[in-house]
Amino acid sequence: MKIISHRGASAYAPENTLKAFRLAVEMGSRDFEFDVHQTKDGYLVVHHDYSLLGTAGRDVKIADLSWAELKKINVAQHYRADKAFQHVPRLEEVMDIIGPAADWLNFEVKNDGNVYPGIEEKLLAFINSKPGMFAKSLVSSFDHGTLKRCRELSHDLKLAYLGHGLSTVLLLPAIKKARAVRAVNFHLALRIAFKINVSRIKKAGFNVCVYTVNTKKDARRMQEIGVDGIFTNHPDLLGKWTLKG
Repeated sequence: MKIISHRGASAYAPENTLKAFRLAVEMGSRDFEFDVHQTKDGYLVVHHDYSLLGTAGRDVKIADLSWAELKKINVAQHYRADKAFQHVPRLEEVMDIIGPAADWLNFEVKNDGNVYPGIEEKLLAFINSKPGMFAKSLVSSFDHGTLKRCRELSHDLKLAYLGHGLSTVLLLPAIKKARAVRAVNFHLALRIAFKINVSRIKKAGFNVCVYTVNTKKDARRMQEIGVDGIFTNHPDLLGKWTLKG
């Protein structure tokens, strides 16, 4: 079972910052998840929300800022333990840190309603520009149109269907959508990660990863029901286990 660093070591440093990614590597992480956006002038950057309100206290959208403007804003402002300046990193900055250590990379593209036209093509070009990166890369998104465009761009790119607001009743339609883009992974929330649901998804041919798992008890339960990976804010705690499979 993969222990996937969720936005870096985000329990111990401001999420999706260079500090969080460095810490995750130091803690032994080999599998990583992070969120990709695009600035007004076309740079790929790593941040969770479209707005900086939650991290910097400023209700301004990444899509409306140039990279030069964005990098001047402290996105550690929200973090109680350490508010020392951290900027929204460019994707290549993140890769400089985690790339050499990574066995598996989950690029979650934030592109609801195609707010970043062309981001899929730009991300694929970035992945292809780094030797060996394509083989260990997987792209996920809550936006089905984004996954469809990724599939149109590449026959071989690994995709993950990212379930949002799912219930057991809605699982079958979601599986059909995942099949439609030939996804290899299916990612779902811990709240519906029951054995029957995980078994149903795996029987449909998908690897199953669960978000966000932050206790040993939940992680062990996920391992017992056959989950392939868990996203966690605590890569040091969970990564110390010997996990088979």
